[in-house]
Amino acid sequence: MGKTIDNLILLMKNIMHQWHMGTRPGNDGEAGNTLEDLLEVPENNFQLPDFGDVEIKTKKLEGGSLLTLLHKEPQPPASVPKLLRSMGWRHAEAGKKYSEEEMSFRSTTYGHRYSVRGLSIEIDEDRLQFIYEPSEVYRAEPDATGIYESYGDWSDDVDGRAFPNYRELFPIFYDLNDIAQVLRDKLNHTLLVHRKTKTQEGRKYYWYEEAYLMRDIKTDSIEELVNDGSLVIDFDARTGHNHGTKFRIKKSEIGRLFNESFTLE
Repeated sequence: MGKTIDNLILLMKNIMHQWHMGTRPGNDGEAGNTLEDLLEVPENNFQLPDFGDVEIKTKKLEGGSLLTLLHKEPQPPASVPKLLRSMGWRHAEAGKKYSEEEMSFRSTTYGHRYSVRGLSIEIDEDRLQFIYEPSEVYRAEPDATGIYESYGDWSDDVDGRAFPNYRELFPIFYDLNDIAQVLRDKLNHTLLVHRKTKTQEGRKYYWYEEAYLMRDIKTDSIEELVNDGSLVIDFDARTGHNHGTKFRIKKSEIGRLFNESFTLE
C-alpha cells in the first residue's frame, strides 16, 4: 500500500477505537512506535516525515501537556554543555546513580513570562533568543530541586561562577529562518493522534481515540505563538547526557501552525 494521504486515512480508520498491544516493551516512546508499526512505518532517526510526507505525533488524550515538535540545539555550538557548567545545579542522583560531579540543567522556557529562575525566550528581529534576567528570579521561593534553599541562593551561586560565567555565554539563540525551514521539512503535513493507555499482565496497550490531519504550515505564526506562551523551548540536559533541546507547543494551539486542519472520523 502506497504512502498516500488517502491510504493513511484508511489505515487509521482500521486502527482507531480498539486496543493494541505495545510492540516495543520498555521503550519510552512505545505508544508512538506501536502506531508506526501498525502503519508499517520503518524506524528511522532522520529529520524526515514518517508516512510519505506526513509526520506522525501521538499524545495522551487526557491532560494539557505540551507536544514536542522538533529537537534542535541552539547557537553558538556547545551552548548547552556550557549552560550546564555556568547555570546548572547538582543532579539529584549525583554520588548515587551518577558521579559526584553530575550536573543538571532543565528549563521549560516561555516567551510571555519569566520562569522562577529568571529564564525566558524572546524574538529579536531574525533571532529567537534564550535569555536570563537575574532581576526576574523568584529569589524568596524555595528551590524545587532541593539543591539550594531558594532560587535566590541558586542565582547568587550562578553569579559567582567563573568557568564559565553566564555573562560570557549569551546571546544563545536560534535563527528563525532555520527553525522555519525545519518545520516546513518535518511538519508540513502532520497527523496528531491522541491515545489512551492501559496495563494488563505487565504489558501496555494503546487505544488511539482522536486523530487530526494538519497541512500547510504557517511559519509566520511562530512569533505570535512564542509571544503568547504557546510555543516554548525545553532544555533537558545533565553532564553525562543531553536529552535534546526541544521546541514544544501547547496541544490546544497546534492548529494555529497550519492553514488546514481535518478531523479523522
